[in-house]
Amino acid sequence: MAPYFRFSGGELIGGRLREAMGQLSRSSPGEGCWSPAVDIYETEREVIIVAELAGVRRQDMKVVLDGELVRISGRRAPTCRHPGARFHRLEISSGVFERTIRIGVPFESQGVEARCEDGLLKVRLPKGKPPAPHKIPVESA
Repeated sequence: MAPYFRFSGGELIGGRLREAMGQLSRSSPGEGCWSPAVDIYETEREVIIVAELAGVRRQDMKVVLDGELVRISGRRAPTCRHPGARFHRLEISSGVFERTIRIGVPFESQGVEARCEDGLLKVRLPKGKPPAPHKIPVESA
């Protein structure tokens, strides 16, 4: 994990820089490629990935395991589909997306869960042996 640095006001620069860089990599007017924000954390029994996927339909999401990699991909439709519309602001990214995350902890392929609720995709990876490559179905709440 990248180091954090504090400004004199106590603000963490590492988190702010990652947030800004993530917004730059995700920003694309109209339909293009973007990258959802993710949180990754570990408990005694599992590694959890949470991806921000508001507006992405469950059937448009994919979660694929490949060794120690977890690949989250899919597509979000544009929020506006009105021909000739004049945009005053266009900040919600749309189009295809993909995040590939290397998990540094061995996890079991049996029992992996992917669930989307309130625009957040939560992938739970039980710790254990490394899995064989396969696709995980995404459930809705």
